[in-house]
Amino acid sequence: MMPSKFDKKVQWQPLPYLVALSFTLIIFGIHMLPNMDSMLNENNTRISHGFLKSQIDYHQEIAPFARRPLTSFLIESITGKIGIRHGHAFILINFILLFFSGLLLFKLSKTLKATTVQSLFNMCVYFSSFSVVFAFFPPVFSYDEPLQYCFILLSLIAFVERKWFWYVTLFTLALISRETTMLLLPALLFFIPSLGKFNIRLLSKRHLRFCIPILLPLLFYGIYLVLFIYTHDQLKATQIEMASRYSCFLENFESTKNTVETWTSLFLALAPFLYLIAVQMPRKDDPTWQKKWVGAFLLTVIINTPIVILTAFARETRLFALPLFFIWPLTASLFGREIKLLFSIGLYPEVFRKWPYLLGLLALTAVNFWFCFQVYPELGLGENTFFGEYLFLINELMVLHGLLLHFTRRNLNAKRDARRYM
Repeated sequence: MMPSKFDKKVQWQPLPYLVALSFTLIIFGIHMLPNMDSMLNENNTRISHGFLKSQIDYHQEIAPFARRPLTSFLIESITGKIGIRHGHAFILINFILLFFSGLLLFKLSKTLKATTVQSLFNMCVYFSSFSVVFAFFPPVFSYDEPLQYCFILLSLIAFVERKWFWYVTLFTLALISRETTMLLLPALLFFIPSLGKFNIRLLSKRHLRFCIPILLPLLFYGIYLVLFIYTHDQLKATQIEMASRYSCFLENFESTKNTVETWTSLFLALAPFLYLIAVQMPRKDDPTWQKKWVGAFLLTVIINTPIVILTAFARETRLFALPLFFIWPLTASLFGREIKLLFSIGLYPEVFRKWPYLLGLLALTAVNFWFCFQVYPELGLGENTFFGEYLFLINELMVLHGLLLHFTRRNLNAKRDARRYM
């Protein structure tokens, strides 16, 4: 069978690079719009060099950020060698890393047996995720994340391919980029073969053969951290910082505005993916290895979410996004059926000519509109951003999908009942 023109276009080797570059430029363009209040332009038409320089200084001087020196090192290196301003260096480094992170997600998807079309789609989902598309907006405030994402994706590729030297090296670098990377480790242990037999021989040679390399980056990071704290005389500053962490919990819920912002931040990061997992759970035809990735995602959500709420500013949505590394590379493989349902254009007239579905759509859309464009901005949230529009869009897509899914499942059950009584 001859490949179609579409197949040939999709297999065109530069296509992933063009898709990643297009998304990177679009994201940069959104941040630079004159009516947008991003870290890059501060509601202006020019790059805010003063603010970006202050962010770089802040991350080099304050204890919890200074121990993550890699992004700052890259920025300072090209500032010194090329002679460009710090604002330009910040943008150049972070958006180049953002571009490469998309390509690495494509590579990880291919490593996990996704087709080229599925891998491209996964990359589009990654770039369209809230914490990526609005990475450099307050209060998301990304800084080390693009570099951390690159190292995490590289280490996951090495993990899947069982290249343990590269996994240990790259995961250690991801930990140095941001120590929160360690929250992925319990889920990686989830992939150890014969996990169900842990209760029989927890410390068997077979299990240790996988446990030791998976956890080894923690040892190297611990050595790095001790050396860094003592050589930079940051022990007292680190103790003060750790003791003050729990004040973040109080701030997350100290007012109605903060409470709504906290739960909305969590919702924006994870809700679409948790929804898709919930609706596809009745299916039993997914391969076991894919179910392990879903389990790894859910385990990391359970671990990461309370830690963020208790010890960090929950309004920084990127903090909730860490578990998505187990879902992004499998989005099309896991949820392709559900996503196709939204594009079943012929189904829409059939569903919404029935009054219960039409009224349900109108009522839920009205509530969605009221919250996103009245309640949310009246609380002072999402000013000079597209946060409200993004929230409205993902809510509307979930509402549409839910109604279409209910209709198709109801019709399918009705047909089965009819056959049973024939």
